[in-house]
Amino acid sequence: MKNPTPNITIPVDLTNPGQFFACCGLLELADRLWPGAEGWFENNAFAVSCEGGASVADFLGTVASAAIEPVDRGDPAASAIGCRLGTASILLDWWRDEASGGQRLKTWAGRQSAWQILTLMTAKAAEGAATHPYNPFNFSAAVYDIVDGRAKAKTISPFYFDSRRAGSSLDAGFSADEQQMSVSEYPVVEALAMVGLQRFRPRADDTTNPRSFLYTVWTQRLPAISASSVACGAVAVPFCSTYRFTRPSRGGQYVSMFTRAKRERSSNA
Repeated sequence: MKNPTPNITIPVDLTNPGQFFACCGLLELADRLWPGAEGWFENNAFAVSCEGGASVADFLGTVASAAIEPVDRGDPAASAIGCRLGTASILLDWWRDEASGGQRLKTWAGRQSAWQILTLMTAKAAEGAATHPYNPFNFSAAVYDIVDGRAKAKTISPFYFDSRRAGSSLDAGFSADEQQMSVSEYPVVEALAMVGLQRFRPRADDTTNPRSFLYTVWTQRLPAISASSVACGAVAVPFCSTYRFTRPSRGGQYVSMFTRAKRERSSNA
């Protein structure tokens, strides 16, 4: 990478798994648009350096305008998802992957459509790019399904990657979605994390009950292909830190959510 200065810098809460994987998704898409892009964490922020020279608002605007469609139009709810950003493209199907544990991370019920959720969250992310260009992960808004050009009365359920939703449900003692309440989501986080999990996977720990997952944060400038090996703990690098989270079930509807993560004690942090 020739450009030493980051084009994009976004504040990030590293104890929020959704925000971590959203950073991974941002790096993945930057690499698709500008091959050779590098990303790293520093000073509670995620930085991306790429030849494109795009700002946060420009980049998220491009993401929000992506063409998103189910690969299997006969069964769009269960289908893998194809995304096109200009000449770049990416196939999302990690939740169907049993071999490398992607299926363990699925948070939505079988009756929910991942394609529909991603389409709505990505479209709403454009508003976050415009109103929160320096801190888009904190942009929250009600996201409604659209039928025949009109918004439904109830908000659509997110993927539940952002752990702030987990905290509100546990604190209240009930799920706002199950009570038919309209609530705000974090669409930028939800959309980018969905992309990030395609390449970047946490390491599963089956010795805990419930099963927990660990992700590692890196501070070196790395391209997506190298960073994904560090994120899952397959490759160790200096000055990294690891976080652990769980994926508890939400009331028998085969829907779960990512919890707030805790930093692991390590001499390499």
